[in-house]
Amino acid sequence: MKNFYFLAIALIVFSWSAKAQSTAAAVKYGKYGCTASKYTGGSYEYTPKGSFTLKKDGTYTYEGFQKPSKGKFTVDAKGNLVFKGGYFDGGKADKTDRPNKFFLVFPSNPDNRWTCSCIDK
Repeated sequence: MKNFYFLAIALIVFSWSAKAQSTAAAVKYGKYGCTASKYTGGSYEYTPKGSFTLKKDGTYTYEGFQKPSKGKFTVDAKGNLVFKGGYFDGGKADKTDRPNKFFLVFPSNPDNRWTCSCIDK
C-alpha cells in the first residue's frame, strides 16, 4: 500500500512539472516588435518602440537604443513574461488572445503600455 501512495504522489508531482515545462515551451523565442498607441484628435497614433529578442536560455535583449539592453525573463503559469534586469526590469508582458502577442508594461515606460508581436517567422 505504501508503494501505491508513493507512486500516486510521484505521478501528481510529475504532471505539475510537465505542465510548467509545457507553458514555458509555449513561448515563441525570437524577435518581437513593439508599438505604443495613443488616441489623439479622434484617431489612434502608432509609434514604433523598437524590438526585443527572447532567447531559450532565459535572457532577453531590447534593441531600442544604440547600445542594446540585456536582462532575464521568466514565464509564469499563465504564459506571461516577467522581466528582471535591463530596460524592462520589473516589467511584465501579459499574453493576449492572439498567439505570440503581448501587452508590455514596465516601470521606466512613459507611454504606459506597448503591444509587442513576434516578427520572426
